[in-house]
This record gives sequence, C-alpha cells and structure tokens, in this order.
Amino acid sequence: MKNRLDTIFWGLLLILAGALALAQQQGRVGVFTEEFWMWAFGALSLVFLVRYLLAGWREWGWLFPTCIFLALAGILRLATLNNNDSWIATPILGAIAIPFLVAFAVDFRKNWWALFPALTCIMSGIAVVFEHVVPEEVIGALFMFAIAIPFLVVYFTNQKNWWALIPGFTMTAIGILVLLTNYLSQWVGAFVTIVIALPFFYVYFKQERSWWALIPAGIMASIGVNILLTAPILGRFAESSIPSGIMFLGWAATFEWLWQQRAKSPTAWARVPALVCVILAAILIVLGSLNQYGMIIALILGGGYLIYRGIRPRNEISK
Repeated sequence: MKNRLDTIFWGLLLILAGALALAQQQGRVGVFTEEFWMWAFGALSLVFLVRYLLAGWREWGWLFPTCIFLALAGILRLATLNNNDSWIATPILGAIAIPFLVAFAVDFRKNWWALFPALTCIMSGIAVVFEHVVPEEVIGALFMFAIAIPFLVVYFTNQKNWWALIPGFTMTAIGILVLLTNYLSQWVGAFVTIVIALPFFYVYFKQERSWWALIPAGIMASIGVNILLTAPILGRFAESSIPSGIMFLGWAATFEWLWQQRAKSPTAWARVPALVCVILAAILIVLGSLNQYGMIIALILGGGYLIYRGIRPRNEISK
C-alpha cells in the first residue's frame, strides 16, 4: 500500500510538471519568473511536508525535498529583494542538515553517523555567515568539534564502544589546540601527546579488562612530560639527558604497574620491559647528573622509591 501511494504521488507531480511545461510552450502561461519559482518551490515544500507527515516522523528522508525546496524559495525571495550577500546560499546548508538531525533524533544509537553531515553543514553555514567577523582559528576549531561530537555521542550512549572515545577526545583536543595556537606554540607537542594519552587512561580505569590501554597511555604521557621538560625556558636542565631519563622512568612505571596486576591480567611479561626501561633511565640520569639539577632529581627519585618500599605491605614485597 505504501509503495502504491508513493508511486501515485510521484506520478501526480510529474503530470503537473508536464502540464505546466505544455502550458508555457503554448503561450498560455507567461515566462516563469523568479517570483513564480519562489511560489512553486514553496508549494512543493508544502506538498512534501504533507507527505512526510502522512508517512510518519521516522520517515525522515522526505524532509530532504521539504527543506531543500523551502530553502530555494527563501533564496529566491532574498534575490528579489536584491540581497546578493555571500551568505544567501546558507539556507541550503541548513536544509540539508535538518533531515540528518531528525534522523539522529529518531534513533540516536543507530543513526549516530547522521551527526557528521548535519554538523558539517551547520559549521559550513556558520563559516560563510561569519567569515568576516570570526577569526579563522575559531572556524577551524568548530569544524574539529563537529567531527568530535558524533564520536563522543557513540561512546557515551554505549560505553562498550570505547574506540569512539579516542578519535572524539583527540578531535576535541585538536580543536582546543587550534583555538590556543597563538598562546601555546612552544607547548603544542606536549599538549598533543598528553591529550592522546588521556582517553587511554580513561578506558583503562573504566574497564578492568582493558589492561592494554595503559601501555599507550603511559608511553604517550611520558613523552609529553619529556617534551615539557625540554622547553627552552628550563635552560641547561632541558639540554641534559635527564628529561629523557624521566621519560624512560615513566615507561618503566607503566610496565611495572602492569606487572603488579599479573594476578588478574596476563601481564607477567611486563617485568622485562620495566627493568630495561629502568636501566636506560638510570644511565641517562647519571649522564645528566653532571650538573646540580640531575643530582637533585636523582636523590629525590631514589628517596621516593625507598619510601615506597618502606610503606608497601609486606605481602607485596614477598611477591
């Protein structure tokens, strides 16, 4: 019944279009002006809106012709008012975005992908309207956020989709970075690596079985700390090998933590890379301890480790 109704609907539209073309050819109808097409597109939009309402709000595909024809009518109206601004075409972008937003609202778990075209169209429209007012970095950041939001929605609607958190969080961070690019130029590398590490930390502490997530988290966070410690503002300390040693200590701590969890996770192998990283860290810190800063850091780290050994429960030491 539904297919028959759609067939009759399209048939009537084609017959109407043919009748109008024939009347125009025979001179019964004058030249189609902009005002004529404005009303024609408005009428078509109304026809498709009725068809959409009859089909039910879940049949969001009917909103494409509804919104696009309405946008075309609006554009022609603006044209008749001699409005030739560059943003005159933005209604089309909004017309394309609306059906996708409705698709997302109908079933956000299944149609999460609809946010990509919807938000992209919205951001494009904003860019066109405010291109002479809003700085370029703000527009770029908005596009990054538009890409990030669908991934974040996928994760927070079903946290089993942990993979979506990584691109979502990364795109959000890049958007923030673009906004702050003029203020954080020397810290960009550290910011990016630490931001990449954060979603892996979240996945690890959120899901006990995801022990593997601690590896990229610890490695990337340690690299970020290393970049921070090599900033020119730190002078001779930044030029020494100590920052690299601290990075390897971070890696060692990551694998050591995994080894400590070997009773509930298959991480008994982690002791080997932990020891290797400790040895490398010790070599680099000793080489860098030729200056006073290296010696101070070595003493503090050594003291901290001894305190940890002293307060740790005896049953853990015996292991």
